Amino acid sequence: MKNWERKIIEFGEKHYLLLSFIFITLIAFIMRYSMRNYESGDFYYALNPWFNYLKEHGSLKALATYPGDYNAPYVTLLALLTYLPFNSLFLIKGLSIIFDFLMALAAALLVKELSNHNKFLELITYSIVLIIPTVLLNSGMWGQCDSIFIFFSILSLYFLIKEKYSLSFIMLGISFAFKLQFIFILPVYIILYVSKKKFSIFNFFLIPLMDIVLSLPAVIMGMPFKKIFTVYFEQSLLYKDNLNLNFFNIYNLIGNSNQTIFYRLGTLLTLTICFLVLIYCINKKIKWNNEKIITLSLWFMVMIPFILPGMHERYLYGAEVLVVIYYLIYKKNLYLLIYLLLAPILTYSHYLNGLMIENAQLISIIYGIILIYFTKYILELLKE
Repeated sequence: MKNWERKIIEFGEKHYLLLSFIFITLIAFIMRYSMRNYESGDFYYALNPWFNYLKEHGSLKALATYPGDYNAPYVTLLALLTYLPFNSLFLIKGLSIIFDFLMALAAALLVKELSNHNKFLELITYSIVLIIPTVLLNSGMWGQCDSIFIFFSILSLYFLIKEKYSLSFIMLGISFAFKLQFIFILPVYIILYVSKKKFSIFNFFLIPLMDIVLSLPAVIMGMPFKKIFTVYFEQSLLYKDNLNLNFFNIYNLIGNSNQTIFYRLGTLLTLTICFLVLIYCINKKIKWNNEKIITLSLWFMVMIPFILPGMHERYLYGAEVLVVIYYLIYKKNLYLLIYLLLAPILTYSHYLNGLMIENAQLISIIYGIILIYFTKYILELLKE
């Protein structure tokens, strides 16, 4: 072996983690870049018209009359992007892709805390999160922004297990400011508030406060202040006649009749289950550790979309990311990892590529069975 060859190999052996990080980052970016020209229905009918409206009516000034149904912080970012001289498709996707990488870094940070600084495991987490099929498709093809709110949700969990509660609630509030789906992990914070008694109820006020703070630029530009508080309510009304939207949950077994009745029943059932878990934790006097917090967070991310009506194709996104962290750390419940990484691909493919799904009821039953097993497991884990 030549001396220069030996030096190259030795350099690679010494810095293999950094080189691997650069390689994975580059590959993940190229994968997204290859999908750059695809225009989804959401882009064509919603995101692009909103972007063009903002650009044609004064960018930030247009926030006063913005016609869309996304919350002010995301729309403010869109308004800022209109000042850049690039294609709207690339700018909208680019924003979400940036948060893909930030989300993967946040996942690695959480693994760092859970694994006592296992750098190899951090790299594996970063790599897998970036190439989860639905994460790739969500930003690279769909142009959706779920990585933004999940980035802040993961940071919230990170600070939660470090018992830095104010920072945790600030991150949770920012997550709420971008997507209402932050409610999938909100019950964990309520349960820990009651059972651990380590933070104040006033921490919960940081959640709406962060929404208000991040919405202030839009309010200053003329957006009605009340829209901050009504936007999510209006979103829920928009789909009140749909028990689910291309999602594998219990409503595939019910059908589309009597939507109003089942919508109310499903919402009340979800609240009841969350309350029963709270009572269970109080009764068992749970001794909390990191595993129980992460597992319970994942359970809520899986349970709520199965029971709650009005769920979309993308509403397991947070669970898809968290299950990677969970399995890499605890090596348990492999069936859950397999389902969460494979089944959502079908719903994405249905929306993006017109794939006909003929076994939605069967897949929903499998989802239900998995949820039952996972529920049995977590009840046993909590009382240990």
